[in-house]
Amino acid sequence: MTQDEADVVVVGLGPVGIALCNLLAAAGVGVEGIDAADDVYALPRAIGMDHEVMRIFQNIGAADQVAAATGQYRASEYRSADGVLLRRFESPAQPYPLAWPPYLTFLQPELEKALRANGKRFPNLTLRTATELVGLENPDRPVLTLHDKVSGKRTKRTPHYVVGCDGAASFIRRRLDVALEDLDFDEPWLVVDMILEDGHVPLPETNVQFCDPARPHTYVYGPDRLRRWEFMILPGENPVEINRPERIWQLLSPWLRPDQARIWRSATYNFHALVAEQWRVGSVFLAGDACHMTPPFLAQGMVQGIKDAANLAWKLAYVMGGGSEHLLNTYETERRPFIREVIEITKRLGKVICELDPGKARARDAEMVAAMQAGQGIQVRQNLFPPIRHGLVSGGVDGSSTAGAGEPCPQPWVVGPFGRVRLDEALPPGFQLLITGDMDVSLNLLEKSREAGVAVHRVAQDRSYPALLVEEDRVLADWLTSKGARAVLVRPDHVVFGTASDAGEAEQIVRQLQTMLAATGQ
Repeated sequence: MTQDEADVVVVGLGPVGIALCNLLAAAGVGVEGIDAADDVYALPRAIGMDHEVMRIFQNIGAADQVAAATGQYRASEYRSADGVLLRRFESPAQPYPLAWPPYLTFLQPELEKALRANGKRFPNLTLRTATELVGLENPDRPVLTLHDKVSGKRTKRTPHYVVGCDGAASFIRRRLDVALEDLDFDEPWLVVDMILEDGHVPLPETNVQFCDPARPHTYVYGPDRLRRWEFMILPGENPVEINRPERIWQLLSPWLRPDQARIWRSATYNFHALVAEQWRVGSVFLAGDACHMTPPFLAQGMVQGIKDAANLAWKLAYVMGGGSEHLLNTYETERRPFIREVIEITKRLGKVICELDPGKARARDAEMVAAMQAGQGIQVRQNLFPPIRHGLVSGGVDGSSTAGAGEPCPQPWVVGPFGRVRLDEALPPGFQLLITGDMDVSLNLLEKSREAGVAVHRVAQDRSYPALLVEEDRVLADWLTSKGARAVLVRPDHVVFGTASDAGEAEQIVRQLQTMLAATGQ
């Protein structure tokens, strides 16, 4: 692909940008990705991701390479200053709802290398490193000026669309003069990544949030021998001073001696809660840290950025294929309010952890211990987050979403013509209407689905039923039953558009999808 052929230019090749490049290329879009650095950042930053992200990597053909850089995500415990268990977050048990472990740890440099290597599979994807964006004009018909840092040459680009995945200090966001909404969270922390020299160091086997008013801190059990500590920087402390090796070892002394581990990375951060007030200006979009910054207490920063990429990628591909331009407005409509909710949830947990007043901490501890004793202190992490409630999801006349709308569609393991695979691997990309084995399908539904560009697939729960696909463990069927449904209409990003209990309802949601996709101007 020559530089003039790119339909989309993605600026920034961190995890969000390189994931978006892969997603667009897999959908047949001509894409060019650029990054000012000459290689991936060699140190870890993000450390946790969920099953929706692994599903995205699966869909671009990169799951096996990424999996090599992952580890088990341990349960997370909140403990008081004297070690009392205050709360525990656990993951759903097997069979996993999306066929992947619900949470994983990973090594970010290795993940980025895997995604860049995967991108080489696509002839319609060009990646340019050591290439800096130095000019952006006319967002409605973008004109980009790129500076090659090796040759010193400057070149122009005139793509249909531009996506800024260029991080918290985003040049694109600033060039567009997009303001950030401050959601009132600003706490300074020290983050330390350690590589254990001795695999037998007696450390916690879970992740722990130490809710100690003397110094709130966090321990994360990373992949292989990576362990992370995060320490709140107290009022009056100097961030430069606390980041010195001798001070770091003082903070780590309850757990480690210097002969047991080495410092891989240490950095001080202000944990922010910010959301860009616009995610689209003309034909230019923002994604990831360029348009939202989330405190790290639920490991949602990179995760939500990659979900931005998945949401935007299929919509850009759909529009580039002739679909209505208005669909692109649903990116911000869906993601911005969702991210605000995620940040508010994360802030509430952060404020629990960051309490410095001993009296308030004792009252907090008593309240949380009482909740544990009442059986309310053990929670599933995934249940904390809302569905997508706005945009391209099925709703009733009162504006409410239908059951399951906006949630990720389950992905069971299935047995079919290709053997035993995850469901997505047995289906073509695009809109899907998935029907459980016992639901009747009318000719009317089949015809309406064909007109709407929706593929219809029956997923049976019993090998005796005449279907090409038979699911294991009833993951999809049981989820549908919990929604009072027997069919689900799924978007290309595997977000549920809506559910139906019979062929008549299924036809209604297919018609609703067709109407919403065909709508003009919004």
